[in-house]
Amino acid sequence: MKFILLFFILLMFASVSTANEFIALTDTNKNIIQRKMIQFKVADGTHKFYEHNYRGALNVFREVLSLDDNNAGANFGIAQCQYALSRFDIAKEYVDKAYAKDPEVDRDVYLLKGKIEHRLGNLDAAIENFESHRLTLKENETKILNSDIDFYIAQCNYAKKMMESPVNVEINNLGGNINTTAPEFAPCISQDGKTLVFTSRRSDTKGGRLDKNFDHLYYSDIYISELDSVTGKWTEGKPVDGKINTDSHDGALGFTPEGKMLVYRNIMNETGSGDIYIAKQSKSGRWGEPKPLLERENKKISKKINSSYFESSASMTADGKSIYFVSERPGGQGRADIYVVKKEGGEWTEPMNLGPAINTNDDEKCVFISLDGKKLYYSSNGFKNCLGSYDLYVSELSEEGVWGQSKNLGYPINTVQEEKTISVSPDGKTVYVSAYYKKGSQGGSDVFSIDISKLK
Repeated sequence: MKFILLFFILLMFASVSTANEFIALTDTNKNIIQRKMIQFKVADGTHKFYEHNYRGALNVFREVLSLDDNNAGANFGIAQCQYALSRFDIAKEYVDKAYAKDPEVDRDVYLLKGKIEHRLGNLDAAIENFESHRLTLKENETKILNSDIDFYIAQCNYAKKMMESPVNVEINNLGGNINTTAPEFAPCISQDGKTLVFTSRRSDTKGGRLDKNFDHLYYSDIYISELDSVTGKWTEGKPVDGKINTDSHDGALGFTPEGKMLVYRNIMNETGSGDIYIAKQSKSGRWGEPKPLLERENKKISKKINSSYFESSASMTADGKSIYFVSERPGGQGRADIYVVKKEGGEWTEPMNLGPAINTNDDEKCVFISLDGKKLYYSSNGFKNCLGSYDLYVSELSEEGVWGQSKNLGYPINTVQEEKTISVSPDGKTVYVSAYYKKGSQGGSDVFSIDISKLK
């Protein structure tokens, strides 16, 4: 009786998952209970993947391979997870295994192969796989457009062109005082150039909790380092002292002219999808409780900066009269766009979208405005003149007050991987970025300084 009950339970789960394209059963010698169990596990791993629980999905797919090492679906699932975790070498190993076992393991198998080869810098192989994916779409123009194949191929060709003519810059890893095996990102330099804050997802973050609602990494905290006037090096990064860090997501965004800190927060039942705050440092050196940006000056505008949608980045000019920020609110050019509010005659203007010279149909993420307000640096994944994923761009303000067409900062500042956050020194000669450069890598994304003094 128990055997019959188990059979029907597994059969029920299997019927739900049969439409799932990850399922690929190759061992016909297994009995029906084993096969249904494998189907259920592959479906469970797929579900976890789409919930961004990549590590949980990996564990499930590995269980499947322990039962059936020829399962193409599980190999493909592992490849997708490893790609999402930026482990591109491993992703290639598993997608090749999946394809060898079943060339039709998934309708997007060529697309994933192309993306992986792109991130590995194998640009001709990437283009070949993207073209193969195009053939699977059987000249369906709508599907081709929605798949972004032409966009990816254009990026590969642009990457080949840029890598042949690298720009004259010097890249340095900030070393073990700043970087660890955990992800470090969002470096922000103070307006006097003496303080560096950055964000990390280390095990010593406040509360020491994992984000089980998303990627199962530790929640992010803000760390701070000071420039040693004798050695010229940054001191060991420590968690910011005071009330800035919580047991949820906290991130560094930048500094105001008075030395206050702009902070990103995402706290359950307190913020929207993520909001922009500001914190003040006391004479004792401790940072006070962050307050929503501009709340004390103008609550109406404060609520229009921090909407019910995702706000992820902010930067202020040296005169304190312009604040640039990123928001996913509707009505923009794409998903996340860059907006500005300005102080005119003592009053703050309504948020204004910077328009198509800056914003694209996809994502603009990190924004940094130069102290004089004439250069806007930011990251985007929406341009064809992109080496891949997110690249860093700059736009200059004309004498008429119009932002010029954005320019890619070039290779090797931008690579076929992800360059997402940027901050610029007061003299404009050094940029601080988070990236996956191999030079001195501590693991994951690290913080680097780049001398751009010779960059035209």
